Amino acid sequence: MKKNRKSEAERLRSYEKNFFPNLVTSKLPNFNSSKKGIALLIALGTMILILIIGSLSIYLITKGINITAGQTRYETAYESAVASLEIGKARAGYLNIAFDIIDTSEVFQVGKYTVNLDVERTSSGAITLSGMAQKFARAISGPGSTPSHGSYRTYYIKVQSVGRAGEQVALEVLQRYTIISE
Repeated sequence: MKKNRKSEAERLRSYEKNFFPNLVTSKLPNFNSSKKGIALLIALGTMILILIIGSLSIYLITKGINITAGQTRYETAYESAVASLEIGKARAGYLNIAFDIIDTSEVFQVGKYTVNLDVERTSSGAITLSGMAQKFARAISGPGSTPSHGSYRTYYIKVQSVGRAGEQVALEVLQRYTIISE
């Protein structure tokens, strides 16, 4: 109780000394008496800033994981299409021997992917070579040229691989079989 009286008395004495206080400074809050409040505001602002940075980091990491998962699914769909393309080339080799079958079409599973495979002969007869060597930039078995005599048949192979999440890969190949006549 004595402290309150003393502090009140000190306040009144200081008021008597400065009878006309500056009105602008008297309306401002006294920051010396509220240091704990300012520290709380700075801590709260820092926590909000850290929360925003942490949330942004988690969002970016999650988006990166989703993008990587999509790329992985696409690569797997592509690999299943390439594997099915090898099956299609084997079918084209069989069609090159069995002339009564024109084309084959099949739907089958390669892992988790549904694959549509279509193999068809592009012409009913063999195409006779012109008598000069035909150069190709690159074939499936490497660079080289075809013989200058004989004939060949071509087969159109189309593969479409569809995954459960909707990813799709389609590959098309024109396979050529050379028939060498001597």
